Amino acid sequence: MSAVSIGHVLVSDVAPGSVLRLGDEILAIDGARLAEWTVGLPGGQKTTAGDTLTYLVERGGETLSLRVTLRHFPILAAMRGWWPMMLVAALLLATSVTVFWARPRDPAAHATLLTSAIGILAIVGAGFFPLMAVDLVAGDQFWRHLTGQVAFAMLWGAVLHFAIVFPATTVTRGQRWLIAAGYAGPAALFGLLWLASLVVLSEPLERLHVLVVPVLPALFCYPPLIATVLVRKYLRLPGEPTRRPIVWLLAALIGSVVAYFAVWVVPVIATGRPLVPYEMQALPYMAVPIAMSAAVLRYRALNIEVAVSRTVVYGALTIGAVGVYVGVISAWSALFGPVTNVWWQAVVVAGIAVLSQPVRRRLQALINRRLYGERDDPYRMVSALASRLENTPTASTMLPEIVATVAAALRLPYMAIEIQARGRSETAASVGTPTGELHRMPLTFHGERVGNLVVVGRRSSQRELTRPDRIALAEVARHAGAAVYTARLTRDLRRSRDRLVRAREMERRRILHELHDGVGPTLAAVALGLDVSRRTVGDTSPTGELLGRLRDELQAAIVEIRRLAHGLRPPVLDRIGLIPAIREYAGALASRTAGSESSADGVTIVLEVPSSMPKLPAPVDVAAYRIICEALTNVTRHAAASSCAVRLWVDDDLHIEVVDDGVGLPAVVNGGVGLSSMRERATELGGECLVEAENKGGTRVFATLPLPKEGG
Repeated sequence: MSAVSIGHVLVSDVAPGSVLRLGDEILAIDGARLAEWTVGLPGGQKTTAGDTLTYLVERGGETLSLRVTLRHFPILAAMRGWWPMMLVAALLLATSVTVFWARPRDPAAHATLLTSAIGILAIVGAGFFPLMAVDLVAGDQFWRHLTGQVAFAMLWGAVLHFAIVFPATTVTRGQRWLIAAGYAGPAALFGLLWLASLVVLSEPLERLHVLVVPVLPALFCYPPLIATVLVRKYLRLPGEPTRRPIVWLLAALIGSVVAYFAVWVVPVIATGRPLVPYEMQALPYMAVPIAMSAAVLRYRALNIEVAVSRTVVYGALTIGAVGVYVGVISAWSALFGPVTNVWWQAVVVAGIAVLSQPVRRRLQALINRRLYGERDDPYRMVSALASRLENTPTASTMLPEIVATVAAALRLPYMAIEIQARGRSETAASVGTPTGELHRMPLTFHGERVGNLVVVGRRSSQRELTRPDRIALAEVARHAGAAVYTARLTRDLRRSRDRLVRAREMERRRILHELHDGVGPTLAAVALGLDVSRRTVGDTSPTGELLGRLRDELQAAIVEIRRLAHGLRPPVLDRIGLIPAIREYAGALASRTAGSESSADGVTIVLEVPSSMPKLPAPVDVAAYRIICEALTNVTRHAAASSCAVRLWVDDDLHIEVVDDGVGLPAVVNGGVGLSSMRERATELGGECLVEAENKGGTRVFATLPLPKEGG
């Protein structure tokens, strides 16, 4: 029925029928003056209910001697009054036991279990059993209260323990020393504060106030220390998914401490009374076990998604309900006086219970969406997927869009699509890294299995997908089969086209070699024989004239064969390579245009090519050479340009750009043989060629030639 204030022992609560009054200052009990308690240790001969003691109190400036009969402590009433603290302990205990049961070797589980154990010790020791004035001079309850207060201080060491080990799977030797120092820190801080109070404070009751709140120095020192540890860990952890749980822990810790100081510590220092009764001071710290559970779940360090998800939902719902209850009761008490009628309190509780049901459903849906994505609403996910596919420019990017969209929507760490053809499967698109067991779902189109949907569960140890995940993925598979079938046809068509182009190029090279090594030398030998025969019969004879005409026709045929051979494949490519061949052709054009009627100085041609080029397939380097030669020829013939830039670069494809500063394209482009030839050469390789006018004048030719992909 009394409490220790700074320098005084004041009555803060009285039982019905008691002779004491609120605000009475207790000076002595049975002749033992409280201001002289330092003569011996607190406590003394044990008292029991029914004993009558003499209290010397000061009331309104008058000293009174009152006979007070001791009563049994109302344990049930105290537990009802301090229900927020019991709720925090139960929530922390349930979470820590669940975590420890799932992963008994995890350091974070050890930290949460120690936190809950120390929290229960603190509540039993100094929670809803307050320190009474009689405990200073009788019995041993003072030491029970002091033990509970020390446990409250040690509780900050347990929270620091969790901050140090989360989310590691092992504890290093250096971390063990830090954890030990964290638990010893509150005792060291309290010792320093007690020594300082002996020097600074002269009044025994002022020192007593320091003694009964050993958590005070830890309350000021440990929150910034824990926040520093979490911030350093946030900066060192890679990636946003691993950092987000640290932010939750920081937010819960800082929010709880700020709320505690703003509602209880600062008002008590300023006015002597808190804004809200002391019984509610545990409510802000409900966020801490919830944040610890959410952090463990988000990091996927422990295998308890469902349990912790429900803990988060009902913990947040409880905090909200308690907040509404406290707010309504406080507002009513401020406007119309204290609510003493139990029926009015029951009405408020019933109203909150009715309103909490739709809130719970909405909160559960929100948390499930954050944790599991759109698995509870597969049709929404399929709708988003269809919208993404509508804006997909080419069939080759459809499968990457599917895996990226579905993996993000379901929060899956890995997802891939395999295309099945001719009895074997190959991965066509994937996202993430496979860190656990692979789960495959068939993809069908018109009854034919065209591929597999491959996923990894959110937990590496997950042997089977959950039922909501299977339902969502089945809906995706039902719509993805057509896309996979289309992608397979596109892939097969591209491979067939590539094979045809390669076969044609090989045949051209074979014919070129036959013409160059077989037909060419044979015809040259025939021409020499005709020359010999003509000289034998005489140049002016009819036979000699006939042989002369035959030789001229044969020479013309040889020239035509050389022209045809050059058209099959430019020999310069085999002789010096693509880049030197382009340099040679560009140099010849530039020198040929110098001194011409259109440009006295000629056309300056600048080449920008990589220092090293990979070996290109024969069809690609022929097409690149032909496109560049045709573009440069058009520049020198029609553009009236003074400069031209040729750029080549390679990434996944070969890119060609030819830009000049000439007159640009005419208003109506008829499309001559050269422009059509460039487009056809790019198209037959699966690429594209674009000819367009530049904004500042001139023409730009841009071509992309695909290079063979691995497995293509």
